[in-house]
Amino acid sequence: MTVESSDVIVVGAGVMGTAAALHLAKAGARVRLFEQFAIGHARGSSHGASRIIRLAYPEPEYVRLAQAAFALWRDLESESGAHLLHRTGGLDFGAPDALGLAEIGANYRAMGVEFEALSGEEITRRYPRIKPPAGSIGFFQPDYSMLAADRCVRTAAAQAQHHGAQLHENEAVRRISARNDSVIVHTDRGDYHAARLVIASGSWVLPQLRALGVDLPLVVTKEQVLHMTARNPSDFEIGRFPLFIHRFAGTTVLGSGFPLLGHRAPKFIYDRIGAVVDPGDPDRAIDQKNLEVARDYALGVIDGLTGDVAEAISCRYTMTPDEHFVIDTHPQHAHIVIASPCSGHGFKFGSVIGQILSDLALRGTTAHDISLFKLARFGALA
Repeated sequence: MTVESSDVIVVGAGVMGTAAALHLAKAGARVRLFEQFAIGHARGSSHGASRIIRLAYPEPEYVRLAQAAFALWRDLESESGAHLLHRTGGLDFGAPDALGLAEIGANYRAMGVEFEALSGEEITRRYPRIKPPAGSIGFFQPDYSMLAADRCVRTAAAQAQHHGAQLHENEAVRRISARNDSVIVHTDRGDYHAARLVIASGSWVLPQLRALGVDLPLVVTKEQVLHMTARNPSDFEIGRFPLFIHRFAGTTVLGSGFPLLGHRAPKFIYDRIGAVVDPGDPDRAIDQKNLEVARDYALGVIDGLTGDVAEAISCRYTMTPDEHFVIDTHPQHAHIVIASPCSGHGFKFGSVIGQILSDLALRGTTAHDISLFKLARFGALA
């Protein structure tokens, strides 16, 4: 039996889905948010203590979106009373021909973003624990911050519920039936009707889209995050150790490091090297080979680490070939909004992407520039 209709159903309660539900509910829509596990679970891409938010992008479209995201995260802090943003300052460094590095500096200059250009030696003088390879150059940008990731997701969900959204935790969507002007979402507990649908289900999105006639070239990889103990942990506190992203020539692989937040040891990632996995694969075991690659990387550029791994975490990246997001309406059903906005760098934009998804669901358009993210670039119809 079909239950009482909603205006919008959102599938997936990671950072994108919870933010979309919040913006929809604040706009006065009757919203249902479905999550197959508990909100805040560790099986997807939105969990953990921290994520980077930065203005350091080669494309100006992302810089503008990040500026909007910063403002909306601050709005959520004000509305909820939760502390979500932790300003740390941050570095991008690498060889002069590192992919995207020169473009980041050019965007800073062209868009009036505050920054400092530094040599590798200047980076080490300022932050003695960081040892960029010889010949490196870099940029310091003071707005770089950490988002308290788990808290962001839970806060957005709680605020969505406060504004009237109905949360359906531990209720997996089994099938979606698209009608000309509405949808029916089928779960083990019932059938739910809505005028509009937002699909933001992370690494589970591909089979759901294929069932709706859209086939995207998405690849799910299993990436490793590690926390390595420090000889003197205070050296890695906020204010003494910045966020950093190490960029390389000819590859989108990134090395990154985080000061202490929510863990007793600093966090390091060497990503985009993970094994390809099936979206439904339940295995979250640590890939020891790739964990060792990340460990060796961190030991090579950071002084003061013991080499002992205090904690290791598995995370899913859902990648497009160009690493740009997918944010668009269904080619045949304009009342269905499709979101796969991660490719390993999406969390920071959750606040503004939630607003964009709400805009598309309720009005069919948004004031934000999402031209990079259209389905048409893939010829997505199955």
